[in-house]
Amino acid sequence: MANNIRIRAGVHNLTDPQVSDLRQAYGGLQAISDNRGYQFLAGLHGVPSWYCWHHQGNSRVAQRMEIFLPWHRAYLYTFEMGLRDRVADVTLPWWDWTLRSRQQSGLPTIFTDASNNPLLKFHVNLPNTNPAIVRDTGRDPGDPGDLPTQDDVDTALGRTDWTDFCSALEDIHDNVHGWVSGDMGVIGTAAYDPVFWCHHTMIDRIWWLWQVRNGNGNIPTDLLDVVLAPFNFKVRDVLNVNDLGYDYAAGQVAIPVGG
Repeated sequence: MANNIRIRAGVHNLTDPQVSDLRQAYGGLQAISDNRGYQFLAGLHGVPSWYCWHHQGNSRVAQRMEIFLPWHRAYLYTFEMGLRDRVADVTLPWWDWTLRSRQQSGLPTIFTDASNNPLLKFHVNLPNTNPAIVRDTGRDPGDPGDLPTQDDVDTALGRTDWTDFCSALEDIHDNVHGWVSGDMGVIGTAAYDPVFWCHHTMIDRIWWLWQVRNGNGNIPTDLLDVVLAPFNFKVRDVLNVNDLGYDYAAGQVAIPVGG
């Protein structure tokens, strides 16, 4: 099993070939118009399907906000498999918004390069929704200094109670969505922005770090068999990332391009 584990890396550690492969995978997914494609997968989160779980809960299962992390882990897995159908070795990288290096100016450049870049935006084509959405996604990011810090993450990680941790991490998550603004600032359209997936991979990584420290903590047992619709997973199925075939690389290790 270990030999088949794919490693998710930080955006800041991707080599040029890895960035090229990631863009190729996104572009390939965005070109598919059926239920294997980017628009369908993004639409599971908000408009038009509305399966996502957030603070406000979801009427389908007892309005438990604690489902937020497991649901999005299943969602990321599904999206990553779609990317790997396009480019076999691609994995979802995480966007570490806590980095305060001189190179950071908010969004990493792989998401802002305007030259034929499928990570910059996506053209949403939903003429039959109310209201219709037929346009490119957009962003209006804030001051980089307003992004969450490592201290914010450490404070969340210090919460050993599952419910307290979930609430703290979701607050951090919300702040980044609001910071990116534009479509990312609206639940209904957030997943259409290509940066959504790397932001949520960072959130999933922080949950993984919490699990390294706490195991599965005191996750309520009545959550374990909740089905993470529309995916073929229950909560218990997504608790171990290795069972899903992936793991996370070390966070702050600088890997030189070509090295």
